[in-house]
Amino acid sequence: MKIVQLNLNHCMSAQSLLEQTVLEHEFDLAIVNDQYRNLKPPYTWLADANKQAAIWVLRGNQVQERPARASPFFTWARVHGIYIFSVYAPPRPTDAEFAALLSDITDEARSKRPLIVAGDFNAWSTKWGSHRTNHREMVLLDALAPLDVVLLNTGDTLTFVGEQGQSIFASDELAQGVVSLQVGGLDTTSDHQAIIYELEDTRPPGLAPRRGCRWSARSLNREAFANWMAGVTVASGPPEEMVDQLGAAMVTACHAAMTRTSKRRRREPVYWWTEEKAGLRGACLRARRRAQRARGRQDWGTRCAEYVTAKRRLSAAIKAGKRRCWNLLCEEVDRDTWGRPYEIVMSRLRGPRSKPPSSPSLVRRTVATLFSVVIEEPILPPAVPDGEMAPGVSLEELRRACRNPTSRPPFG
Repeated sequence: MKIVQLNLNHCMSAQSLLEQTVLEHEFDLAIVNDQYRNLKPPYTWLADANKQAAIWVLRGNQVQERPARASPFFTWARVHGIYIFSVYAPPRPTDAEFAALLSDITDEARSKRPLIVAGDFNAWSTKWGSHRTNHREMVLLDALAPLDVVLLNTGDTLTFVGEQGQSIFASDELAQGVVSLQVGGLDTTSDHQAIIYELEDTRPPGLAPRRGCRWSARSLNREAFANWMAGVTVASGPPEEMVDQLGAAMVTACHAAMTRTSKRRRREPVYWWTEEKAGLRGACLRARRRAQRARGRQDWGTRCAEYVTAKRRLSAAIKAGKRRCWNLLCEEVDRDTWGRPYEIVMSRLRGPRSKPPSSPSLVRRTVATLFSVVIEEPILPPAVPDGEMAPGVSLEELRRACRNPTSRPPFG
């Protein structure tokens, strides 16, 4: 499972860029802190009560378990059999409030294994890259000690342009399955760097998703499929073995009767993404790396100013691109009411599906009310009061009406 962790610093462009990044790098899950806004369905987005921490489940992965109600400053979800906590501890609360938050987290996570506790605790420690250690670091480590978790992102790589940084704690059995861990390498337009790590699949073999085959139904040769299945025999035995035998026979018959389709789908970028923005993102990433390498040198201030300028250009391009796409969508509504704008709106409307009515009389009454029967009768000319004459029609008016049959008649 491939995970990205990032503090968005309540930045719109950082969250917009994350939407494109998760598509390009095929992340399975994103742990987000200080988000700009919460995403709505159809996105699988689990947020805390304060809109400060969230878990974004991607690529069709299923949420196996989630909290019954949102808690302040942290949320959790069970994905791929792993309990994942996303935490954001603001720097404003006192040490007592910080300890109370950690107590709520440990009470919630005490019986959950395997476990990941990740987020921005606003605690300074040299263990995860800060230049010094403050009191919050001791409170954090003491509070998480009963969970038997270990720190993953050790080292001197900063995750924030400043003192504090993000942290990842994992249970012992899960820490052994960490395939890779990297700090940075992605341009985020946030003052935090992304943490990317990959975990081994800890699920039992029976619970792992099967990589199914896909065939083109249009190429089905019914005769070949029927002939192949006619010769299939399933030996008696336990029901599970008989099901496996029949399933294997059906797969072989499908191979013989249909052509296979490509399993890899082309991943489309987000609707506002263009090659211009990709170039600006690359320039922003290069400017950031130059600024990081120039730390401690005389040209550090110049490199930082260049990075800030590149980041502002990228943010402005993202905002302009979204605005342009919105204007085009509004114009398309006027041209085609039931086209793409209608499909987009309907895809966002999610509600419980009502069961079709089972009473024939109710169906007949509903149809009669919505689609009333119109009796076709000849349209009679308007009545002329006694003593009045109907206005005459000239020959020129008659010719004009014949040339344009859709126009209204000059009388009546």
